[in-house]
Amino acid sequence: MGHHVRMRRLYTIFAASAVVATSFFSSVLAAECDRSLNFENQADVDQANCSSVTGDVVIPSTATGVITFNDLLHIQGELRVDSCKGDGCSLVGISSKNLTTIGGRLYMEGVPSLQSVTLPGLRKVRGALHLLDLPSLNELNLVSINNVGSFHLVNAPKLLQAKIGVARGISTDPDVGLKNITGEATGAGEAEVEVRNVGLSSLNGLIDFWDAKKLTIENLPNLHRQTFRVRNVEEMRVVGNDNMTLYFWEQDLMDGTPGPNITRLHVSGIRHISPCLHPVVHELVADNNPRLEYLHFNFEKLARLDVHDNPNLKKMVSWAKLNRFWTDIHIHDNPQLRLSQFPDRAPDDNLTAYDCPAFYNAFRDQWAWFPNVFNNVVISADIDNTFFNATWTSLYLNSSGPGTTKPKVMDAFVVKSSNNTFNCEDLNLLRTEKGAFPGTYSCQGETLPAGLGVSLEIPIRVALVSAASIGALLL
Repeated sequence: MGHHVRMRRLYTIFAASAVVATSFFSSVLAAECDRSLNFENQADVDQANCSSVTGDVVIPSTATGVITFNDLLHIQGELRVDSCKGDGCSLVGISSKNLTTIGGRLYMEGVPSLQSVTLPGLRKVRGALHLLDLPSLNELNLVSINNVGSFHLVNAPKLLQAKIGVARGISTDPDVGLKNITGEATGAGEAEVEVRNVGLSSLNGLIDFWDAKKLTIENLPNLHRQTFRVRNVEEMRVVGNDNMTLYFWEQDLMDGTPGPNITRLHVSGIRHISPCLHPVVHELVADNNPRLEYLHFNFEKLARLDVHDNPNLKKMVSWAKLNRFWTDIHIHDNPQLRLSQFPDRAPDDNLTAYDCPAFYNAFRDQWAWFPNVFNNVVISADIDNTFFNATWTSLYLNSSGPGTTKPKVMDAFVVKSSNNTFNCEDLNLLRTEKGAFPGTYSCQGETLPAGLGVSLEIPIRVALVSAASIGALLL
């Protein structure tokens, strides 16, 4: 009995060793191929027997079945799948467990039969990564990806889940997850991440503490909430499904984690922006959001605000502690929007109560002006008299002395309220006697000449800029 047990153990060890040896010798026998390769079928892959290719690897439009190239570790050129049409498309899958780097692009476009792209070992694509017009794609495995020139996933409506980078947990390790969008540094054009018309319900793993020139998220019908953990992004464009809530990371929310620094954030088709955390956003544009009723935002260093064409927007509040960087405010064509210093909380305005109850209970909603030097303030809404009076009128007409820092609008101050109780009298006084609005001025359609205070426009502007800068440093 003991003899048979020992024999079985020896056989098991021998069999396992044989598998390892076969894999080892297979990789040893695979060689560097000093040319480009075409893989039309599995026989082409087996015949090539390459571990590294100095040129391109092309899977032509006539390829069939699943093309698997596990022995291939490095492609110095590009990996390209050529497009095909109709009944001429027979390629079902692309697979490689061990492919690690691609020196050029990864490009797949217009392959309606392609169902799976499985490259779990791929770490780096020096060029752009394009997965475009793949209507049957339902499996995508790029779980090890760390570095790409740019990332484009467009028109893959059946792709409901994907493994991209590390989707679980949060890590700032530069070698863990997708951390590098290199763009022009590697000749890949703009450092861009683009996801459009895809069935994904989560972008975790893809959005992971990287810098990029542009981030575009558009028409993801199953994406209802997403936290954006990015670093520096010049332009972020989100077109939601009318039921999407945006969440943002915040610097040092976990020790050592960076916060977003977004130059321009443009949102359409969203339902909420969670105000609980405060990323840096320099410009916010919110337009064409049919289900957006309550716009709460909490952005550090916000300078420009442009909110228009939101048919059901009722209330808008900045939760930032002090809006000391504001320079341009444009609000118009929001027919239900009411603006006041302390807007009421509606019973169904419950996102902030649910997501950030500590803030919700500790602070009331408030529109807080800061005595900035503005370029433009152009607002059309249901504005009540408290909206401007608490800061603008009070600082000019009830100030403690000439040293009090006061707000000023240099280029255009245009206000039109649908509220029949709105009174322009004090604002007109600021225009004609106090020099608060030296540029274009209109209140309820009435224009008045600038007063004597305008003669001091240049020295006042310099003084105000200096005062605002000092105030920003002290706060």
